[in-house]
Amino acid sequence: MFIKIRKNLLVFFCYLFTSGSILNAHEFWIEPLKYINENNQIEAHLKVGQNFEGMTLMYNTSDFTKFNILSGSKNKKIKVKGVLGDVPALNLKSSIDNLVIIYHETNDKFVDYKKFSKFEDFVLEKSHRELIDQHFELNYPSENFVESYRRYAKSLIVIKGTSGRDKKTGLLFEFVLKNNPYELKDNKISAHLYYKKKPLKNQKVTIFSKKNQEEAKIITLVTDKEGSLEFIAEKGRDYLLDSVIITPKKGDPKKKEPIWHSVWASTTFTIPEK
Repeated sequence: MFIKIRKNLLVFFCYLFTSGSILNAHEFWIEPLKYINENNQIEAHLKVGQNFEGMTLMYNTSDFTKFNILSGSKNKKIKVKGVLGDVPALNLKSSIDNLVIIYHETNDKFVDYKKFSKFEDFVLEKSHRELIDQHFELNYPSENFVESYRRYAKSLIVIKGTSGRDKKTGLLFEFVLKNNPYELKDNKISAHLYYKKKPLKNQKVTIFSKKNQEEAKIITLVTDKEGSLEFIAEKGRDYLLDSVIITPKKGDPKKKEPIWHSVWASTTFTIPEK
């Protein structure tokens, strides 16, 4: 027990040292050690980074407001519990089998933009060019301003069976797959994107996929008028769907209050080889 506490404290201090430069940027997702489980032990990392590669985060209750697993076939939910510094952040024996939905909501985090160019790069990357003009129309400063952000992540795994379906978890911003990726009858994945429980139309979605240690493939789509998207999936690949909304916020930049807020949605799953 003492050795585990020392190890967790070491992870914690490394986390504090590196969080300033990495945790502010780019995608956040849940990455299971195994998407397909023959026993009830679930292990999954929380990760942040780019192109489906990134830094592993520890279990820390001060970082999140929700961390649960939910049955895709029954009305059953389990709260994820751990010890500060645990890596992987999710490590529990589940009483739920078949399709299992893992979901996580962070607390608000903050980015301090010293220069407008960094914010400009961010909004252009996320296809929100119109926010550049809006920034100045709102008389926001061109330097030294703050953005707050919150992230909502899901992951679909299976335990001792594959039956069940994805469903809404109550997250503010979330993907819901229309078909079970572990029981595909063809090679198409369809999904809805919801914001405030309503379908989100005309929204950019980035789809990352990888297999083993290969470099990730990346495609972008836009949701239709029903908030849906569809793409061809390949067997044996892990998938990450990601989307970002950025909105202005009533804050006083002179008091270092956020003037922009972004919300991030992600979901991960794999397509079985067989």
